[in-house]
Amino acid sequence: MSTIGILVASSNNNLLLAQKLKELGDAQGLKSEIIDLVSLNLPLYNTIEEEKNGIPQVAKELVEKITSFKAFIIVAPEYNGVMPPVLNNAISWSSRATKDWRETFNEKFVALATHSGGGGTKVLQAMRLQFIHMGANVLGRELLTSYDKPLNEESANNILEQLGKLIKI
Repeated sequence: MSTIGILVASSNNNLLLAQKLKELGDAQGLKSEIIDLVSLNLPLYNTIEEEKNGIPQVAKELVEKITSFKAFIIVAPEYNGVMPPVLNNAISWSSRATKDWRETFNEKFVALATHSGGGGTKVLQAMRLQFIHMGANVLGRELLTSYDKPLNEESANNILEQLGKLIKI
């Protein structure tokens, strides 16, 4: 059975959301793995860093792991109206650590989720644009939670069910 990668780009509430999604997926018999991008401590991507030190081992290991997934749930908060730097940084390293810059996410299925104190719609839009640009097939349905809006478990279960069907294809 294929594994769904749950990439989480923040601690606290987004990590809790990722853990809840894993729990719901487990209940459906889906195999998933949470990857906490914050705890990886990837160096900030820039061309000078890459020329000087090459691709860091932690980035190579991340790319190897996530390239093996057929589907993802990306869980990230809204930072100043866009994606958090840790997510953008991980995408940057992944685009440099393979022969084809799109390889890590190309033709993969991606669901988007956020817990954001500032709304969350802008980060969902930014992630949608980014992952489509990376060649991913982004699901139309997404999850937006906040302090005032708890997770709609019916929607979460529907998204997980969709991903489960897609990874069996």
